[in-house]
Amino acid sequence: MKILHVTLGLSPYRTGGLTKYSVDLMHEQSTNHEVYLLYPGRFTFPYSLSIQQNKSYKGINVYELINPNLVSLLNGINRPDLFMKKVDKSVYVEFLEKLKPDVLHIHTLMGVHKELFEAAKELELKIIFTTHDYFGLCPKVNLIDSCNRVCEDFNDGQKCLDCNVHALSTPMIHVMQSYTYRYLKNSKLVKSLRYIKKNQSKKNVEIPTKNNTSSKIDHRLANQYIDLRNYYLSMLKLVDYFHFNSSVAKEQYGKYLDVEGKVISISHSDIIDNRQTYFIEDNPTKPLNITYLGPVDQYKGFYFLKDSLKQLLENGQENWHLNVYGDFMNDLDTYDPRYFTFNGKYQYSDLHAIFSNTDVLVIPSLWKETFGFIGLEALSYGVPTLVSENVGFKDMIEDGKTGMIFTINKNDLANKLNHLIENRTILKDINANLLNINFSYSMNEHTNEIINLYKQVGVGVGS
Repeated sequence: MKILHVTLGLSPYRTGGLTKYSVDLMHEQSTNHEVYLLYPGRFTFPYSLSIQQNKSYKGINVYELINPNLVSLLNGINRPDLFMKKVDKSVYVEFLEKLKPDVLHIHTLMGVHKELFEAAKELELKIIFTTHDYFGLCPKVNLIDSCNRVCEDFNDGQKCLDCNVHALSTPMIHVMQSYTYRYLKNSKLVKSLRYIKKNQSKKNVEIPTKNNTSSKIDHRLANQYIDLRNYYLSMLKLVDYFHFNSSVAKEQYGKYLDVEGKVISISHSDIIDNRQTYFIEDNPTKPLNITYLGPVDQYKGFYFLKDSLKQLLENGQENWHLNVYGDFMNDLDTYDPRYFTFNGKYQYSDLHAIFSNTDVLVIPSLWKETFGFIGLEALSYGVPTLVSENVGFKDMIEDGKTGMIFTINKNDLANKLNHLIENRTILKDINANLLNINFSYSMNEHTNEIINLYKQVGVGVGS
């Protein structure tokens, strides 16, 4: 079978769960199939669309889209009109005719044009789309509004005005797609600039105020956000079959268009069976070791967790300690070190040590998180998880037996944490149950599921 994937690119230039998953899937598929990657690359002058072959990577044939659609990543969009420009469809048609793939597997709408989808349909090529995030439905990717609430209604594009006010300029997007940036991305200077930009964005969202709504609505720009969503919806309507990585993702996409597809939880190549019995302190007067892994952001639920723990303290419950592994903090002095330890960023190789000092991992996401690899990683170590109802990973646990699920309500999270502090045997039982389940989360097994998904839409086995 000849499989063409469209994703953001390769590591280390691209990072995150989408890149990790798509590259691991391609690598696993390449053992039995011909696998190709098309990714949005650099901008050149003149700005004419073309596709160039790059050096292969771990058995993957790599192609670069020159002068792609703009790639905004998580930074938002302040010029929607620039993301809807028409391009020469024949470039995509000729590429697909030359490659002759059996299936087109899209992992993101970023960087590609509607004409790619139209070319695939003209050539009767089946299109599969994996729902890693909500780009296309939301310029900021996560469907969280400027007040850190799930965006159920973008108010005819008016809500997008506030969310995207700090989006990168077009020249900066061009720079970030350049070869030079790839080489300098991890330099001290560029890291410092990213730190400043991220810090600026956080300061604007950490404390929502009544002044978040623009005093003067730019209706012309708001209408462009309507057009932008419709542009991407028209692309999604050309998808033959959706691979939903969770029931959460399926529910959200189903609010915007009729979708046909299947929920298949995802994995990656580093997921192996590391399960073991953990020592969990029986004494409820000893601190419960709670762990949070991920960005210290509103949409990830860190501050929601902090407020829930504060509620415990107000109720006289002090027998807990939160270990935080993630990015920077601006206000460490405001956190009592008796209850909070900030350990900075972590590497995947640190997980064994982290989980060895964890009684329960809390995943408190406020956004409708399409999956959440950290939950699967904890499961692979046999670590109990307490996850919000918004986390797609919840599909992989049985509430009360192999994990726990809480509603987005500070009282519910605080009550469940207090219950665990007072009843440590619950966590011991969850750990024991995790040790007894069938561990079927390897990348090899997942890849077979995806190949079978292709076959469900009539993709035949080729060379």
